[in-house]
Amino acid sequence: MIALASHPATAAFCAVLWGVMACLLPFVRLRWRHSMLWTLVFFGVPVLGWLTYLCGPGFGVLFLALGLSLLVWPPFETRRRRRHGAH
Repeated sequence: MIALASHPATAAFCAVLWGVMACLLPFVRLRWRHSMLWTLVFFGVPVLGWLTYLCGPGFGVLFLALGLSLLVWPPFETRRRRRHGAH
């Protein structure tokens, strides 16, 4: 199990899985969205630290920026706003 935890591909897979969950955030009911957001932050910080430890600070900053952009501007939410004509 230790060899799997020290493999950068495993950390990248967890980061991608976190990103998919962040993209699904607009589909969560409004009542649960706040707790889902904090759950994503709670699980995203260790994944980001793990990825930074294994791949270096460059990848850490890159994935931090990608994660923040997913939480602030979810892609499906933007597409839904454009479709309904709201600006």
